[in-house]
Order: sequence, then structure tokens, then C-alpha cells
Amino acid sequence: MPTDLLPDAQTRTCGYSQCGQPLPYDGRGRPPEYCPDQRWPDGRSCKQLAAAERAAGRAAGLDGPLDSFRATGERLAAVASPLARQLAELVEAVTAVRDGALARTGEAERSAQAAAEQVQAEQERADRAHRGQRTAESAQRAAEADRDRARVAAAEAEQRAAAARAHADEQVRLAWQRVAEADHARGQAESAAAAAVQAQSEQDRRRELADQRATTAGAELRSVLGQRDADRATLARLREQLAAGQQAVEAGSAELARVRERAEALRTERDAARAQAETRGVELRAAAAQRDASQAAAAHLTGECADLRRALAAAQAATATASERADGADRRLDQLIASLATAPASTAPASTVDPG
Repeated sequence: MPTDLLPDAQTRTCGYSQCGQPLPYDGRGRPPEYCPDQRWPDGRSCKQLAAAERAAGRAAGLDGPLDSFRATGERLAAVASPLARQLAELVEAVTAVRDGALARTGEAERSAQAAAEQVQAEQERADRAHRGQRTAESAQRAAEADRDRARVAAAEAEQRAAAARAHADEQVRLAWQRVAEADHARGQAESAAAAAVQAQSEQDRRRELADQRATTAGAELRSVLGQRDADRATLARLREQLAAGQQAVEAGSAELARVRERAEALRTERDAARAQAETRGVELRAAAAQRDASQAAAAHLTGECADLRRALAAAQAATATASERADGADRRLDQLIASLATAPASTAPASTVDPG
């Protein structure tokens, strides 16, 4: 072993067996035992891994020898540092022993971890088996409950079946009874059908008579409708004449009003003329003559208005007569319609079929 690789008095190595990195020490205070900043892939430090290594050694029963070995090695390293050159072979042997022991310790640690994992797996399997057993017991209890319910349901179904058979027997009896009643009713229906055929023949005969009466009434109705239309046309013409007479009366009344206005104006002029009679005699006579002419015209218009009033009265009388004739025609039409509506009812058959 080269002498330049041996540790000197001021250099120590990490206490974790898998590290071995040198730990610088300046001689002040307690020397370090592990790497202060080293982190392994699992995130643990050298100190934590060394503690786990010691725990594994104790679990494998090598904690005493290993502790003694470590203590002895540390003391030996501290004492033999000045004699390192002479004890190189001893250091190599000690290192080999330490490496072998640490290797066996690692294997023991891995075996213990595997055993712990196996124990945990066995515990999990036992838990699953226990849960399966509880599930099976629950299923068995549910099956027993279902069996009991099935027995109860079977008993109830048997009772319902018996009731259904009794009900079916009763329905069969009622069906035969209804068949007998139907046969009896069929006989009665055949008798009623024969009576209905006879009644239908009588009804056909009466319907023919009603048709004949309806034909006659229709002819009378058409005649009355024609007369009513003629009366309505006459009434329309009279109403037109009445409207024309009313217009003429209104025109005559307007003319009479205008004549009266002129007469009033003439009276005013006459009064003025009387005041000037002595000085305007000629004008007075002319005004009197004009007044007389106006009065004659007014009298003539008054006569025409009287004639128009008489014509209007005659037209109103004719209109009233035409209205009365139209009302009479409407009444005759209503009577014919009523007689036609009541004719089929009077000819309807009065016989009925006895259902019993």
C-alpha cells in the first residue's frame, strides 16, 4: 500500500462504512464523525445511514462485536496514526475485516427488511381473508333471509292461487247464467224484431202520407213566397215615392221660408213707405203692387205645399197598407212552416217494443 495514502494525524474519514470520505479537521473542538453535507440517493445523510447500519447490525446480533470493533478501530487509528507506516499491513487486515463485517451487516439489514415486508404482506393477506370471511357470512345471512322470504311468498302465492281458483269457478258459474239469460233475451229480441218490422211498415205508410202533405204545403209555400216578394216590391216602390214626396215637401218648405222672408222684408218696406206716404205716393203704390204680387206667390206656394202634404199622407197610407199586407204574408208563411214542422211528429208511430 502506498505510504502517501495513509491518513495523518490531522485527517479522519466518515464514520459511514460506505462513504469513507476524508473529514478535514483543524484541531479545534470535537472532530467530526460524518460528512456534514453529503446526501445519498434516498435523501439520507451519512449519519442517518450509519445509524441504520448500526441498527441492522444489532438486529443481526453483531452489534456487540461491531461496536467493539469500531471502538477498537477508532482507538487504534488514533494511537497508531504516528505508526501508520509500520502498521500498514495491520490496517489493511483491519480494513478487510471491517469491509466483510459491514457487507454481512448490509445483507442482514436487507434480509431483515425483506422479512418485514413479507410479514406485512402476510398480514395484509390475513386481513383480506378476514374481510372475505365477514363478507361470506353476511352473504350467508342474506341468503337465509331470502330463503325465509321466499317461503313466506310461496305460502302467500298458494293462498292467492286458491282464491283465484275459487274466483274462476264463480266466474264460470256466472258465465253459464249469463248464457241462459242471453238465450232468453234473444227470444224476446226476435219477438221484438217482428213487432218492429210491422211498426216499420206502418211508419213507411205514414211517411208517404207526410211526403204528399209536404209537397202540397211546399206548393202553397212557394205561392205565398211569391206574393210576399211582390208585396215587398210594392212596398219598396211606395217607400221610394214617399222619400221623393218628403224631399219635395222639404223643398217647398224651404221656398216658403224664403217667401216669408221676402214678405217680412216687404212688410218692413211697407212700414217705411207708410211713413213716407204723403211724399212718396207713387212709390207706395208700386210697393203695394209688389206686395200683392208677393202675397199671391206666397198663396200659390202655400197651395202647392198643401197638395204635397196631401200626397205625402196618401203615400204614408199606402205604405201602411203594404206593410200590413207584408205582415199578413209573413204570418201565413210562419203558419205554413209550423204546419210542416209538426206534420212528421203527428204521423210518427205510437207503438213501443216491450223489452221484458
